[in-house]
Amino acid sequence: MNKYKPLATGFLLALALGLAGCGFNGADEAQFDVARVHPISVQPDVATLNIAVPPGQPGLTAENRRAIAGFAASYRERGHGPLTVSTPSGSPNAATATGVLSDVRDILAEHGVSGDALAYTPYSASAAGAAPLILSYKRYVAKASTCGDWSASLAIDYKNVPPPNFGCATQNNLAAMIADPADLLKPRGMTPADAGRRNTVLEKYREGEPTATARTDQDSGAVSKVSQ
Repeated sequence: MNKYKPLATGFLLALALGLAGCGFNGADEAQFDVARVHPISVQPDVATLNIAVPPGQPGLTAENRRAIAGFAASYRERGHGPLTVSTPSGSPNAATATGVLSDVRDILAEHGVSGDALAYTPYSASAAGAAPLILSYKRYVAKASTCGDWSASLAIDYKNVPPPNFGCATQNNLAAMIADPADLLKPRGMTPADAGRRNTVLEKYREGEPTATARTDQDSGAVSKVSQ
C-alpha cells in the first residue's frame, strides 16, 4: 500500500471542503446582489398642473399654453391611464374655466394627446375666490435606498465582501434616469406590426421579386471616399 495515499486523500478532501466554502447562497449571496442590497422601489404617483383662469379672462395665456404643451409631452412619456381635466364648480371663475376647455383640448391634440385619452370631471371649489383648472394623470416614480453607509472598514475585511455602500450610487442613477419607472414592474406591450410593409414583402415574394429593401450609396458603409 502506498504510504502517501492517505495524505493525498486527506489533502484532496481538505481542498474540496475549502472550495465548497467559497460558494454563496441564501443570505451570503444576497450581499453581492446590488438589487437586493439597494432595491429600487416603484410607487404610483399623480402629476398635476394647475392653470389659473381668472374670471372674465378671454382665453388661455401664452404661459398657460406653454405649460399645457409641456404637460402633454410628459404625459406621453410617462402617463398611464387617462389625462383628467378637472373644472371648478361653485367658484366665481367656474364659467371661465369651462369656457377654455376647447382651447385646452386643442393644445393637447397638437402635442399628441387625442380626445380618447381625456377624461373630464368637476370638483367643488370655494366661492371665495378663483379656482384653477387642473390637469392630472397617473405616473410611476422610482427611488433607490439612501447612500452614505460607510460603517464597514475598507482597510481590513477578512470576509472579502462588498461594503454596504457598494452599488448604491448606480442604483440611484438608474432610478433617476429610467424613462418610465413602470418598466421596472413589467415589460411594455409590443407595438403592432407594420401591416403595410408586410403586405408589400409578401406580394414581392409571390411575384418572385427580391424582397430586400433597395440599397443606396448611403448604405455602402464606406467612411470616406477620399482614398479612392
